[in-house]
Amino acid sequence: NMLKRLVIILTIVYMNLAFAERLNENTPHSVAVNVMESTLLSLKTLQEQNKNSLSNIENLVLSKLMPNVDISFATKIMLRDRWDDLSSKQRTMFVDYITRSIVQDYVGLLNSYENLDDLSIQIEDDSTINGNKASVKLHIAINKNNYQSFITLKMVKLNRWYIYDAVFPGISILMHYQKSFDSIIKRKGMDGLIATVNNNII
Repeated sequence: NMLKRLVIILTIVYMNLAFAERLNENTPHSVAVNVMESTLLSLKTLQEQNKNSLSNIENLVLSKLMPNVDISFATKIMLRDRWDDLSSKQRTMFVDYITRSIVQDYVGLLNSYENLDDLSIQIEDDSTINGNKASVKLHIAINKNNYQSFITLKMVKLNRWYIYDAVFPGISILMHYQKSFDSIIKRKGMDGLIATVNNNII
């Protein structure tokens, strides 16, 4: 009886640990590392097969990266209170525009990576979680530290953790578009921004 009880207890402990491990897969840190690792390893495969054309890199971004990015959340932040005044059609237009623009931003970034050997991605100590928001700073080293970069992924938890901004040293993608929108609004008003975005989509 004692042995049976011990086996049952150990089984419950193992199941609880396994369940906790599965839950841990959806921490912002693990999502951030998995997304970057999966994207860069897929890029490495394209390079090894000599198939790293811009169109193939774009397909990679669309399949590996964008499903983990919440463009609607990011667009709301870019437009601030002005988002509430937009019609459903206009909101869709802005989200489509930002999606296309950010895809091209990431294509350009990934196209700049060469010889992805000895890839190492580490989480920096100053990464933070605050409620349903997180800021995960990653240290990316390639080719035995011959190339090093830092990227901070700003994340939000909805049904799971999503990326809504990528920050490189001194450059936030979200802030870049927010400042660009603000500049157009200052010169042409909100109607001018809507017209500009609409012309870039058509």
